[in-house]
Amino acid sequence: MASVSGCNSLTDSSVGNDRFGAISISARNLSATQGRASATMVVFDASSVSIPNSLLQQSDQCVYASVDTTTTTVRGQFRAGESVALAVGTQSLSLPFNTTLQRYATPEATPFTYTRGEEALITIPGEGSSFPASTISVKLAEPIIPEPVPALVAGQVLPIRWNGTSDSTSAIILSLRYANANTSVTEQIYCALRDDGTVDIPANGVAVLMASPASRRSMVLTRWRTNEKVLNNTTLLHIVSTIDTTLSIP
Repeated sequence: MASVSGCNSLTDSSVGNDRFGAISISARNLSATQGRASATMVVFDASSVSIPNSLLQQSDQCVYASVDTTTTTVRGQFRAGESVALAVGTQSLSLPFNTTLQRYATPEATPFTYTRGEEALITIPGEGSSFPASTISVKLAEPIIPEPVPALVAGQVLPIRWNGTSDSTSAIILSLRYANANTSVTEQIYCALRDDGTVDIPANGVAVLMASPASRRSMVLTRWRTNEKVLNNTTLLHIVSTIDTTLSIP
């Protein structure tokens, strides 16, 4: 990677679909082999939606960007049954429908644990014309284990290494966060990467990181994997599994 430049799109267009079911399984590292996760599902209408697709990440791309600190609560519009079933390994979980947020979710106080290599199977009972009965599965994102970040050296690349899967269905998001030298606002070098375990941040990116106080520098690595299913000519079901970890940058 010669320099930090720009990212191409990592999304599919959604022409022809009006109703969407979106399932998100978000996890943090519990150990080198296990993750601790929660899950949500919403059903909504939209005339145009960009759908994340991990299969499209077949190259490494980086861009300078602001850090979005906005906190939002995901809300849906429609029901797809009384509750949604989630099966992971030997676990069977129920995601009840929350009428206030119009969504399905695992209870906040009871995340579930999974082991590397396991899949999540979602079974949706459906409800009338709102959403059809359906199932979808995804291989859960494996715990992401980065090597310690080496010291920054002016004029040299910064090697970032992690336990890559070399799996074309898996992709990585790398966020190198720092304080802008002029404004002190937190910004980032945002990279969309193949999950091959290695990327070198070029010297121009290292210079930006070095201009920030060490106390304001950090690295967030996220592994993600998606799957989708067209249910009929107006309905699409999408699922994403993510897991992340944060390190300091010396």
